[in-house]
Amino acid sequence: MFPVVIIGMGPGNPELLTLAAKNALEEADVILFDCMPDDTLLKTFQFKGEIIAIDKKIDPTAMVDTMEKHYHAGKKVCRLKPGDALMFNGGGKEVRALKAKGIDFRMIPGITASCAAANIFAVPITEMDESDVSVNFVYHDNETNHNLLKDLAGILKYGSTIHIYFANTDCIGQIVEIITSVGVTPDMPVVVASRISAKDETSVKTTLDKVEATLRALDMKRPMLFIVGKYVEVLSKKQIIPFLMTSEH
Repeated sequence: MFPVVIIGMGPGNPELLTLAAKNALEEADVILFDCMPDDTLLKTFQFKGEIIAIDKKIDPTAMVDTMEKHYHAGKKVCRLKPGDALMFNGGGKEVRALKAKGIDFRMIPGITASCAAANIFAVPITEMDESDVSVNFVYHDNETNHNLLKDLAGILKYGSTIHIYFANTDCIGQIVEIITSVGVTPDMPVVVASRISAKDETSVKTTLDKVEATLRALDMKRPMLFIVGKYVEVLSKKQIIPFLMTSEH
């Protein structure tokens, strides 16, 4: 039997797929996926294996069941996950299920969106002897999540950085309110990265008190990521200079 290969495909750009992942996909008989931020990767390489899309919303067990079926058929199975397979993508649940079934597997790391954004847009997220903490956080609109963000926000006062993944722009005001409620100043820098690694990728630097108005004025495309912290700035040329900031000078 060949081990099932769980692959982090990165933020979407084919050039950010690791060599180990590309080699595994080229050898695969079956390639499974359920959520692709950009299908450019599969179109670019045109792997020889059968490509199967699974809708886990219809059947939550379908992905693991399909991996199990092809594994026992002696096929080389690759499971694609966006970003890194274990970062917010439910990879842990699938791996536990495979282990419980006695199915051999191996994992190939992928570049998660926060790391990709920091490097693509040259955003410093830590500083030697100043900040040693960088946290990834997914925003959900519920009390438990809000309390967690409030607890985490305190680290911003010490120069640390929080990367906030969010689903829609309607929650921006709530995020800002939670962060500033613990004493973080409204002028705390924020970098918003849009369409990370895609051809139309861009970023903008603003502040907590201006981020909502900035994004509504620019109408930036989703998916987006907030990078909040004392030291964050965009050092690359890939950014928009918002009118809201330039008009003040």
